[in-house]
Amino acid sequence: MIPPSTTITDEGRRLRRILLWVGAGIVGLNILVWFVSSFAAEGATAGPTGSSYVTTPRGSAALAGTLERLEVPVSRLRVPLDEVPLPPSDTLVVIDGEDTAYGPSEVEAITRFLTGGGHLLVAGRSQLVGLLLEDPPQWRAAGASEADLSLPEATSMPVALGGFGSLEARPADEAILVAGDGLVVGVRRAVGDGTLIWVADSHPFHNIALSDSAPAAVILTDPAGTVLFDEFRHGYQESGGVWSVIPPSWRTMLLLGAAALVFGLVAYGRRFGPPYDTQRRLPPGRQAYLDAVAGILQRSGSRRTAAQILREEVERRLARRGSVDETTALEAGLDPASVSAIFGEDDERNDLIALDRALATLTRQKG
Repeated sequence: MIPPSTTITDEGRRLRRILLWVGAGIVGLNILVWFVSSFAAEGATAGPTGSSYVTTPRGSAALAGTLERLEVPVSRLRVPLDEVPLPPSDTLVVIDGEDTAYGPSEVEAITRFLTGGGHLLVAGRSQLVGLLLEDPPQWRAAGASEADLSLPEATSMPVALGGFGSLEARPADEAILVAGDGLVVGVRRAVGDGTLIWVADSHPFHNIALSDSAPAAVILTDPAGTVLFDEFRHGYQESGGVWSVIPPSWRTMLLLGAAALVFGLVAYGRRFGPPYDTQRRLPPGRQAYLDAVAGILQRSGSRRTAAQILREEVERRLARRGSVDETTALEAGLDPASVSAIFGEDDERNDLIALDRALATLTRQKG
């Protein structure tokens, strides 16, 4: 029979309160952040920095919208670049792809696109350029607030920058965006029949700056055919399912809500380990002792023999403590009546009970 038990101890109740407060705090903080950000965004579509889907200040939806108003075809790629045709007449745009990885087959597809006459625009820090060029420009954190865009086919114009990012150009690079202090912010290099443009500072392509830098952004994009925005790098995938279309802030809230739910379930659930008894377990009842004594009497056939068996067992256990005498017995916690029964020779009923009590005490002490 499984004894009844409490659901949780006092210590468990304290832990439950702590977990509930932690979970409530996480959910409350997330709701507060979402509430504040919803006002700050003023209905804008939030998402990864540089994405052409994103209408917040750090997105690039304004660039895609500007190109569409100029009747330039725009396509957003949500599959790996080796799984989609890249016509050499198109322009591939990669904005803020620093933390993204490109597989060998994708690098080969982009290389074929460039050597066949394609136009690639990379804005911001990126690992892609190093995979495409043998001697790529080196990105540096030093930046400028403004630079002059100079191209043979375009009039020189100032471009506002974010002050973060410049390039250490190589001899094969043509500097096309240079700040007043000589910092090179953008370069152009021929790759086969195509062109690669790398702008170290992606600020001119963001929504917050496009009202002033729209002409320069369009010139750098140089659309001859369809402009392809690589959105796969920003986490947008064709096979992403429902989860991929949920706004990032809602995804975060759902994950934190799930964590808070787990905390709550652990807090309210039964504690781990064996259950606590609702009542303190006492030593075996007197009936068990009487049954044991009855068994001895039944096997021996006489009260004297039973008393002798109990005395010998008690003396054997006392001998483990050093000596068999009254002092040792008292130090072992035996009561005077049990001591008298041990060192006496009577075999009355009370003596048997006293001997039994002494043996039980020594047994509990493992003496």
